[in-house]
Amino acid sequence: MADKKTILTLNLGSQRISMARFSLGAKGSLLLRDFAFEELPGEISSDMARKSLTSTAIKSLVNQLKATGSDVNYAIPSHGTITRFVKVPSLGEDQIGNIVKFEAQQAVPFPLTETVWDYQVVGKAGGEAEVAIAAIRADQLEDINQSVTSAGLNTKLVEAGPIALYNAFRYSHGEPQEATLLIDIGSRMTDAIFMEGHKLFVASFPVGGSNVTAAIAKEMETDFDHAEARKKADGFVHLGGNYADHDDPEVDAMSKIIRNQLTRLHSEINRRIQQYKSQGGSSPSSVYLAGAAAALPYMKEFLEEKLRLPVHWFNALQNVSVGPKIDVEAASRQAHCIGELVGLALREMSCPLELDLSPRSVELAQAVARKKPKLLTATAALFAGLAALFAHFHFSTVATNSKLEKVDKHLGQLNGLKKAITAEESRQKIEETRAQYLADAVSRRQYWLGIVNLINSKLTDEDAWMTQFQPLDSDGMPLTKPLFGEGAPHLGSLPAPVAPKSFKPGEVKTVTVDAIELSGLFTKNSVRTIFERLKDAPEGIFDVPADWDQKDIDKWFAIDTGSATSLVASPFNLRLPLKNKFKLSLTEPGR
Repeated sequence: MADKKTILTLNLGSQRISMARFSLGAKGSLLLRDFAFEELPGEISSDMARKSLTSTAIKSLVNQLKATGSDVNYAIPSHGTITRFVKVPSLGEDQIGNIVKFEAQQAVPFPLTETVWDYQVVGKAGGEAEVAIAAIRADQLEDINQSVTSAGLNTKLVEAGPIALYNAFRYSHGEPQEATLLIDIGSRMTDAIFMEGHKLFVASFPVGGSNVTAAIAKEMETDFDHAEARKKADGFVHLGGNYADHDDPEVDAMSKIIRNQLTRLHSEINRRIQQYKSQGGSSPSSVYLAGAAAALPYMKEFLEEKLRLPVHWFNALQNVSVGPKIDVEAASRQAHCIGELVGLALREMSCPLELDLSPRSVELAQAVARKKPKLLTATAALFAGLAALFAHFHFSTVATNSKLEKVDKHLGQLNGLKKAITAEESRQKIEETRAQYLADAVSRRQYWLGIVNLINSKLTDEDAWMTQFQPLDSDGMPLTKPLFGEGAPHLGSLPAPVAPKSFKPGEVKTVTVDAIELSGLFTKNSVRTIFERLKDAPEGIFDVPADWDQKDIDKWFAIDTGSATSLVASPFNLRLPLKNKFKLSLTEPGR
């Protein structure tokens, strides 16, 4: 097969960084020429450390594949992106664009001006269009792109990992007519991709291989890296029931820990199936497994038992040829882990879903590169024109002078028009300012709803409830009356809850909303776990330092342990500082 084009792809997983080189044949066939991957530590203490380790891993892969200076298509995992599917009226392309922009602002928990996002209509039915939206914070994307470019690569295209995986599945299996579920189990996140004809739905949740490793480390009282090594060497999913235990008691105990953790994974998958069905989808008739964390022995059998559905391994190389440098057996063992790499290569062909999250700096550089030949041609034409103009200038001078008098006559009229235009421009600026004020007001209306929805999505356990949500000013004082009153648990660095500050009727005061305080009840789960889940929310709303545990714990949450013997559930308070502070005007109504 004569190679027509070489394609380099990169998948930036949370624990595994992988790279592959493909060739695109003359008839659109795909050939895998080389691939490699690097593993990152499972527990990384800070974002700076993760960025440094990711950059080092990418440089290692670039050296292994001798890819310095190459263009690359790379994918970002679901914990770094937001993927939503919305239904809008089936209108013209321009009208749909305006509606989708509004829907995107509702789906993204930060301003669109600070976001890189893209959308695509994936299907139309019954007067409605189904639209896929992908987004990521612009500053976060620039940091990721810096790690890629500093390794000697040139960014060509950026895609959300689940979208790349979906394109790879469609390349291997076509458009599934019956509801099909593709489960991609990663280190930090699991992506559930539902496909049914032209319908597509992606739901991600924070359960993955690292949760299993952390549970093993806790039960065996060892560190994360040692638990990860034991899991990979001897771990398997205990089949339960009447199956015999393993001869090694420690291995047997580990297999049961793994099964307990995967029971939570099964519960989350069932929730996403119900969510898909509530949006008009059908129950899946088959399931496919992908992702490095899915490779645990008996994972397939466990999910078949729990879901009561046929489960298959997703072979991303089913329709991909393998080059002579590739160990076919090794590639087959990794076929379920390289779907994103295949999907990224397919972007050089025609794909069902083509969303691009390239950073603005990359888009600008690409636009300049596309225009460069035209600019050179235009420059040459300009110099040729200047030469001709110079030659003609002498002959044009006389004619120009004769026309100058006519121009002067019209100058007065033009000056009058200029004044009128200037006045209209001033009025336009005033109206634009008013419009921006209204747009900001609408955005602020959705701000608290977005935070509440975020918190609700993180309180997935049934043994914890949020009973009160209130903003705090810069002094740590609540702006609403407390739910529990005196004696309720409160944070050590804050005063005990009191009634909001009072002021005279009709008086307007401006306060700065600095944080929010959550009050709630819990039965079994640790309040610390709830706090960890909220403060690590990838949306970046809360401003909790990475070393918060080294400081006074009561600065962040409090538990009313004294009530545990008299109440069914114990009250707790959480304090979450906001990254984006804002001012709020309060008015005491007249009496």
